[in-house]
Amino acid sequence: MKKAISYILFFIAAVLLISAYSERVIKAEEGYSAPEIEMLANDSVNVSLDNLKGHYVLVNFWDSSNAVSRIAAGEYDRFFHRSSHRPFELLSVNTDADPTLFHEVIKKDNLDRTTQFHISDAKAKNMTSNYRLDCGFSSYLIDPQGKIVAINPSVQTLEEFLSSR
Repeated sequence: MKKAISYILFFIAAVLLISAYSERVIKAEEGYSAPEIEMLANDSVNVSLDNLKGHYVLVNFWDSSNAVSRIAAGEYDRFFHRSSHRPFELLSVNTDADPTLFHEVIKKDNLDRTTQFHISDAKAKNMTSNYRLDCGFSSYLIDPQGKIVAINPSVQTLEEFLSSR
């Protein structure tokens, strides 16, 4: 009898512990905590989502060979820079295999180097699985608490969403 009660108490304790930590679930879907991103900017400054908590952050993944994601990178960049009060932080992450191509596209598309980042193969593999980039490039609007509030928002959606805050 004591053994059965011990098992029941253990099960109840396990359920309580799991439910207490359910808010910490990390998944690249709306309503979930965004997976961590950490990278070097200009090979010297560390940029991470953790450092940007307290701000809205738009994370945009793109590749030069993917026309839709490249166009989105340009649209987000222009929106970010024409906004006078900077309603969010922009992390535009490029996954090109060749960093030289990335730098040429930055010049050609007139993108701001301070918001554009290129990631190496090792970092790209980690982000590919965390953000499911193998299913296509996406953009994520992350709230100040680190939760994803929109996936692939249009510039109009960003304007409406951020003006209501």
